[in-house]
Amino acid sequence: MLSHSVRVPLLAAFAAALALPAAGDQAKPAKVAALENGSSLGVAYTISFWGIPFGHTDFDSKFKPESYSTISHFETSGIVSMFWQAKIEASSSGQVEAHGLEPAVYDSLYQRGADKKERVKVTFTGADPTVEADPPYPLTEYPVTEEQKKEAVDPLSAVTLVLAGLKSDATNPCGTVAPVFDGRRRYNIEFHYLKEEKPDIDTALGHGKAHLCEMHYNQIAGFKPKIMKEGKSFPPIYGWFVDVPNPSAPSGHYEIALKVWASTGWGTVDATLSHILVNGADLTPKG
Repeated sequence: MLSHSVRVPLLAAFAAALALPAAGDQAKPAKVAALENGSSLGVAYTISFWGIPFGHTDFDSKFKPESYSTISHFETSGIVSMFWQAKIEASSSGQVEAHGLEPAVYDSLYQRGADKKERVKVTFTGADPTVEADPPYPLTEYPVTEEQKKEAVDPLSAVTLVLAGLKSDATNPCGTVAPVFDGRRRYNIEFHYLKEEKPDIDTALGHGKAHLCEMHYNQIAGFKPKIMKEGKSFPPIYGWFVDVPNPSAPSGHYEIALKVWASTGWGTVDATLSHILVNGADLTPKG
């Protein structure tokens, strides 16, 4: 089983990976103004280790002409929950801009077992984004500069950015780099487009070709995950992503991860799409 020092940062990287292939360099401003009544998107993923499901996560986003909000939920299940009971509830909201998203508030609650809780709230609206943590942790021991915070988005806004397809394009479908600040650390998720291929999975939207992308976690500042303190590095993360056209989306389409996976020294961890709702319509194949 993955140790606590590995699983939390790896899940954070997975969350970003589910969302960030759309973090390219070219904006599509014309599509933002086209939104009139807003739109909604919901996706859910089953998370497995050694092919055995041990948890699930879901994201629900709502878009209006000038604002967005996303909530997410992660929870362990099955036999793994006998050894590691965890639940993460998070929310993020902000403004839809021509060039992407401007986060306002990010709030995350991580619960381990029955009585261990960690809450982190990041407010981006001031000149220097502020962090509230309970229990508190020293922000000066591993500092993140004001500039490093302002150039980043929170993890959930990063997910929203890719789901909305705001910065994906045909030339670079995997994007380039996604800067993230989660209240503890500042890191980049760096992307490399490999090729088009047919996924070897039978899942929602997974019957045609997909973009195969490779992703890397690059620590910039702040708290270092224990795996990096020990001189090790995160394994590369791979994912299959597809475009889902929808005229009510902020950019006219959604960017959906079919599957994201990483091979570790203990085995392979993967997250596979299990459900998708677009404007309330269930697009998940039946049967």
